[in-house]
Amino acid sequence: MQFAKKLFYTLRSVGQHPLKREAPVRAAVKFCLAQVAVRFVPGDIGVAFPNQTRLLISPQMKGAAHFISPGLCEFEEMCFVAHFLRPGDLFADVGANVGAFTLLASGVAGARTVAFEPSPPTFRYLLANVRLNDLSDRVIAHNLALGGKEGVVRFTENLGTENYVCPNGAEPGGIEVKVTSLDRIFADRAPTLIKMDVEGFETEVFAGAAKLLADPALEAMIVERGGSGERYGHDEGALHERIRAAGFVPCAYSALKRDLTRTSAEGVGNVIYVRRLEEVQKRVRTATAFRFAGREI
Repeated sequence: MQFAKKLFYTLRSVGQHPLKREAPVRAAVKFCLAQVAVRFVPGDIGVAFPNQTRLLISPQMKGAAHFISPGLCEFEEMCFVAHFLRPGDLFADVGANVGAFTLLASGVAGARTVAFEPSPPTFRYLLANVRLNDLSDRVIAHNLALGGKEGVVRFTENLGTENYVCPNGAEPGGIEVKVTSLDRIFADRAPTLIKMDVEGFETEVFAGAAKLLADPALEAMIVERGGSGERYGHDEGALHERIRAAGFVPCAYSALKRDLTRTSAEGVGNVIYVRRLEEVQKRVRTATAFRFAGREI
């Protein structure tokens, strides 16, 4: 029953993808075929990404097929990164995974990126994607976890895009990874934009980012709110209240309309936060369009 429920919501989200809404059934079928087909591919796959960038993925990696179909799987947030950032800006990709957001920030928008990915196998794909797209001069990648203080945590293995910090080191197996803080990494310069997707560990990451959160140079953030914080005993609602108290406004982005609007930030999913809504709105509306799947976006 749980599998059927998950499949239903997955297929529904695929059919509701902004680039697939005109043919939702076809999109769902294509997604299912991709999920089956990748299991027979013996090697890695290079997936077409915006502006002729390419994303290298392992078809055996859990969750990787989402990059094949529907492609820009977190469409609004991914487009926001490409539309918001400019050359010379600094982007922090926290929980970079194989580097999809890093490619959008540095390969499409031309910004500089500091990327963090704790899982060694996934980190190797991040580095491979940086090299594949000739972005070594714009991207610094760290094989580290982020948290409230320096130290070491135990991290799960073999979960593909869904690895996470083991609560109290409780899970058997796993690997030890070093931890540092955002305040330490960005002591000299704050990023313009942060994307944070750390499978529920967001509260711990923000515990090491008090100075950064108060820095007006940090103009926007994309923070996942998925309910996974419960595994660490964290109240995600309290975290998001703290972010708003720091002067950030929760927003939703319509990429095809280039429209950024206030939202309650009480639902599940990625939340875009901005300090100055009108300025950010102007920024995304005046951004150069990028090309993907035969469309100007």
